[in-house]
Amino acid sequence: MTPRASHRVTAVVPVKPLALAKSRLALAPAQRQSLALAFAVDTVCALTGSPLVAGVLVVTADPIVSDRLRELGVRVAEDDASGLGAAVHHGLQVARRWTPDAGVAVVPADLACLRPDDVTQVLTAAQATRGAFVPDRAATGTTLLVQPTGHLAAAHYGPGSAARHRLMGLVALDDAPARARHDVDTVDDLRAAQALGVGPQTAAALLAVDGPVGEVAF
Repeated sequence: MTPRASHRVTAVVPVKPLALAKSRLALAPAQRQSLALAFAVDTVCALTGSPLVAGVLVVTADPIVSDRLRELGVRVAEDDASGLGAAVHHGLQVARRWTPDAGVAVVPADLACLRPDDVTQVLTAAQATRGAFVPDRAATGTTLLVQPTGHLAAAHYGPGSAARHRLMGLVALDDAPARARHDVDTVDDLRAAQALGVGPQTAAALLAVDGPVGEVAF
């Protein structure tokens, strides 16, 4: 059965230019860029695979990212490179015009382990709230933000963002799947992501870094 529009969301995914992405990932620039693109593809594929996602809107200024993600059938909005907050704000405005009857979810482009079932579990839990967020694995940052009614006043990221979202009245989905809480910023994050199981594009990109997945010696 297809979910009603009011039970679905448009996912807004901001993606940095590849040259600027994953600066904390201690690898060669070409490897960082390859992995950043792979993370984004795996994240978007997980979103498009969930029946609770009405559509995916990628916000980026990078033509390589735009071309690759358009191949997946998602919509792309141009980012003016004013920063993450501006990209999210622009994406939310476009999403409301595009799918006015759907809620919204803001999703980072580095959830390399995410699966469609994880997305569906998070969005199902969020339906019982007036707004929710998924704390990252450290419980101080944020991965997904969900507003089932379609209006999101603000979005925060980085250390301390979980506390700020609680103060805004958003519900913390502390029981969200581990893969939905696992963003990748550092080599340690990447190792832990491999243990959880990364998506196919990330697995392929890791092969080019240094041998088979699971045997990468960072």
